[in-house]
Amino acid sequence: MARRYKFYAAETGTSYRYFFVWSRAVNRPEGQGPGNDYVFVVTPDQQPPFTLRVFVSDRALAAWQLVHGRELDSGEMYAVAKMRLFRALDELPGLREEWLNLLVDETNIEELLAPLDL
Repeated sequence: MARRYKFYAAETGTSYRYFFVWSRAVNRPEGQGPGNDYVFVVTPDQQPPFTLRVFVSDRALAAWQLVHGRELDSGEMYAVAKMRLFRALDELPGLREEWLNLLVDETNIEELLAPLDL
């Protein structure tokens, strides 16, 4: 299957190509509990590609639902994972080392979704 690369120009000045690979339900052993991993392959400025996982915790989704009175649909859950990916591309040097550390939890879900006006 051919992958559809997308382009992102980060605030750091680095240009990235990326594509979404898959998502699946997981239970993170690091104390983050159940949720979904969203996996992206990222290629910065003609360097070798690497994989990044964005973990969207069930606790984050429950906190958002409590405030807004509804669940996020699958497209909105993908959107929050992608917004977390973009934040990492904008702010984090050494992304290769962060491949399991990109989290959406109850402390950041509101701010990540705010630009989408859901």
